[in-house]
Amino acid sequence: MKKFIDLTAYLLILLVFYSCNGDVFVDDFRSSDSELTLDGNGDVKTIRFASSNWDFLIYTYSDGFSYPYKIYDEDGNLTTTGEVAYLEGLGKVVCDEDLTGFTIERSNSKELKITVDENARATNFRFMIMAANEYEYQEIYVDISPSDRYVFDHITYSLDAYSYAKKREKQKSFVQSNGWDIPYPCPLFPYENARYEVIFSSEMPGAFQLLGGGNLTVEIPSMKSGYLGLNGKQAQYSSVQQTLPLPDTGQIEVPIPAYTTQRITLWMDYEWFETRYTLHATHPKTGKQRVITGMLQSKMPGEYEIKQEDFK
Repeated sequence: MKKFIDLTAYLLILLVFYSCNGDVFVDDFRSSDSELTLDGNGDVKTIRFASSNWDFLIYTYSDGFSYPYKIYDEDGNLTTTGEVAYLEGLGKVVCDEDLTGFTIERSNSKELKITVDENARATNFRFMIMAANEYEYQEIYVDISPSDRYVFDHITYSLDAYSYAKKREKQKSFVQSNGWDIPYPCPLFPYENARYEVIFSSEMPGAFQLLGGGNLTVEIPSMKSGYLGLNGKQAQYSSVQQTLPLPDTGQIEVPIPAYTTQRITLWMDYEWFETRYTLHATHPKTGKQRVITGMLQSKMPGEYEIKQEDFK
């Protein structure tokens, strides 16, 4: 950001100096383009200038964050890297950030060619090109629209290496009286308040944006007979914690002995695990493939126990 401010001030000083020097004549190099919109699915556009006496820099103002640029000379050698890219003469500037990629190439002294790799963000990506010489400058604003979302291919899980724990939790406790001379069948739904919860996470920025967000159903593993495996469970691929339906929500009867009052306590064993996943996706237009990695956490109710204690 500092380079951008310093260069702008420098150009303004030179412009004032030039306006006071009536003996100097310089060809107007400026392009007829001042704003460009490119498709995020690999669009290409060329900016043509009136003459060749200029250099340029790039400043990103999309969302207030800085992005890495690589600057190459005309022979393809990497010369510098930075958050503000400045190129003198021929060469190219490459932005290969995680979600957005594009190249600005000057192979012709009067042209700039912008080639978009993709904009996998959910919003437009914006930056400014400032072309300038010692007498004048021009700002050209570029807007890259979001590319199409990736299409899910397949997902795998680490079924042999994972974290696992079992924890017993109290689900409910209540007092039930029986004034009859025969046992009273107290109805109870053991899984009524139990919750089967799963959540995906990823260390990759924008991982859940790539696939359009929250509406992709994938198979997930679950614990069965002490082993983690694929047992027909499904969930949404989402960073939001979700509650899945339970297979067993039926009613049972707890017998209360005659002429007694008892406290009924329902305990539930929850099986918790965390395992790594690898998701593969393909871009529908460019064919580009992405691999998304992260963790899946699951908390699923298992066996339950009912404790009955005489209440005095």
